[in-house]
Parts: sequence; structure tokens; C-alpha cells
Amino acid sequence: MRELRTFELDQPGLPVSWRAGYGQTVCAVAGKLWVTIEGNPNDIWLEPGQELALPEGYRVWLSGDGAGARFTLAQTPAPWSMQRLAAWLRALRHRVDEHSTDAFGECPRIGALCR
Repeated sequence: MRELRTFELDQPGLPVSWRAGYGQTVCAVAGKLWVTIEGNPNDIWLEPGQELALPEGYRVWLSGDGAGARFTLAQTPAPWSMQRLAAWLRALRHRVDEHSTDAFGECPRIGALCR
């Protein structure tokens, strides 16, 4: 299953920007779209009906050539195994941050209790 969102650009030439997530694809619906991807020296023009798979983690800039340009942003959810790994890594990081020491080598939680 994919999530689809439709956007309309109300100001021609004014780009919108976001960091692409896992499995995102942009598709031109109406008007000509101008796409720039971080680190890519070439600009990409999409005509209605054309789509582009976005590289995960890269910043994307998109603008319309004229008023009323529309596009859909489709996102395929990460496989369950990747979601589970990401949740596990977040929990591990939280645990490490919780037990980290300050500059004097004392655990902040214990030091706060002793005062």
C-alpha cells in the first residue's frame, strides 16, 4: 500500500523543499515541474504524467513553471524489518543518552540525587 498526497503550487517559481523519505516518488499532475536534488548538478523537468523516484535522505527542491502546477507525492512505507530496526536503534540511543556522563565523569542522574 502507498500513501498519496496531492499538492498545488500557488506561486510559480517559488520552490518548496523537504528531505526525501524512504520510498518517495513525485509525479507531475498539472503544469511543468522543476526538480532539484541535493548533490545532483542537473535540474530535472517533469511533464504531466512523468514521475521521479527520490533518493532517500537527500534534500529536494520543487517548483512549478506556471500557476496551478500540481504534483502527487507517493510514499511506500518502509518494510516492517526496517521500521523495527529504526525503533530499536532509537530506544538504544535513548538508553545510552540516559546513562551518559558529564564532563567530570559523574552520572547526572546520580549526581542530582546526592545534592
